[in-house]
This record gives sequence, structure tokens and C-alpha cells, in this order.
Amino acid sequence: MFNKNNKSLFYSAWIRLIFAYLISFVISFAAGIFFIKGLNIAPEIIWEFSTKRLSYAFPILETGAEMGIDRGILIFIWNTLGALLTISFLYTAPLFNPHNIGLFPQHIRKAFCGRKRMKLFCFLPGCLKIEDESLRRLYVWLMVPWLGMILLGIESGLTVSTSTYMFGSYFIGFVSFIPHGIIEIPTISLAGAAAFSAHLLIKEKARGNMTKEIFETIDSYKAGLPLQKIILIVITSLLLAGWVEGHITQKILDTLLQ
Repeated sequence: MFNKNNKSLFYSAWIRLIFAYLISFVISFAAGIFFIKGLNIAPEIIWEFSTKRLSYAFPILETGAEMGIDRGILIFIWNTLGALLTISFLYTAPLFNPHNIGLFPQHIRKAFCGRKRMKLFCFLPGCLKIEDESLRRLYVWLMVPWLGMILLGIESGLTVSTSTYMFGSYFIGFVSFIPHGIIEIPTISLAGAAAFSAHLLIKEKARGNMTKEIFETIDSYKAGLPLQKIILIVITSLLLAGWVEGHITQKILDTLLQ
């Protein structure tokens, strides 16, 4: 059952993800301006870097457009797949359980659990205090939505920081994000909160290396999570965000760039 404490934890995770995006956006926006004006780095280089990950979606959007598929629907499908993938991090968490390594699929479980210490993880908040490698990997796995929102905020901030050089004003840069972003960012954060709230749930226990208890806690939390309701809200909201980005935002930009 999704009790009052779990609801509060889920809400806290959701808010933290939104703030992670906003803070990284502001910092990267300021950094982008500094890189351009202070270090004389070409805006085109920053633009290319900030849109590198999104460049993988462009061919799909172009191909879909050539087939006559509505741009808003294509954006919706792309964002929904990403959101559902983020939710899946909670449901793949049991693969890190070293006590079930003999269960199907064995090869994936062995790769996930791994005994080799992944030193890079130790630089993430809280990882140094976790001695058990499987718990360290689980801890980071459930932290991915938070890291993803930071990355998304960095990309968005850097993109907007180049807008005055690419389009003539910062205003256009902000307009290219705000109409659909008001819906899209909280929705993506909501999807990420499924896994990140579990990260917050086991944060203290992971430091005590209580492996069995931690996986039981996650299973119990997962069982009570209103998954269908969350997915319904995410899909509906991303459909609206896709329509806004594909039509409203694009019309505004077309008008401003004339």
C-alpha cells in the first residue's frame, strides 16, 4: 500500500528533480554566457555540444515528418519512451540483488551485480560510505533520474545561452523552451520520481550495507506504487506537451523569426 510516508517521499523526489533541472539550467546558462563573452568560445561549438544528445532524435523526427506523421505526435512518442524507460529503473532494481544471481536472466544479473569495484561511482554523493558493491550500483542506478535532470538542465541552459547569437535574442531562446517545458519538465520529473524516491528511501540503509533488508524495502515500496496512475498522468501530459511543442511553440518561433 502506498501510505502517507511513501506519498510524501514520492512528492519530495518529484520536487527535487524539478529543482535539479532548474538549478543546473541557471548555472549552465550563466556558464554559457561566460564561455562566449569571457573565453571567446564560438557559440556554434556550445550549441553543437548542448544539442548533441538531441541530435539522435532529429533523423527520427525528419523521417516521421516525411511520412506525414504529425510533429507533435513524434515528439510525444520520443518523450514517452524516455519517460517509461526512466520509470523502468525502479522495476529493474532487483537485478542488482546478489542473493538472486542464479535466477533468470543470469547473465544480466551477473553483469549488474558485479564484484569489481566501480571507482567512478565513489565521486557521487553518498557512494563512499557504501562498502557493498551491489548496493553501490543499486544506489547509483536509482539516482540516474536525478543525474538525467541535471544533464537536461545543462543542455537547456547552454542552448538558451547561445540563442542571442544564433537567433538574435535570449527571449527567443527562452520562448523555445517555456510553452511546452512548463508541462514537459514536471512530467519527466514525475516519471523519474518513481526510481529516485526509492533512492531516497534506501539512502541511509545503503550506508549500513543491509543488502537483504534494502531489496525487501524496494519490493514493498514498488508493490504499493500506483504505477498505472503515474503512467496515465505521464502519457496524457506528454501528449499535451508534444502538441504544444509541435504546434504552439513552433508557431510562436516562426512569428518571432520572421
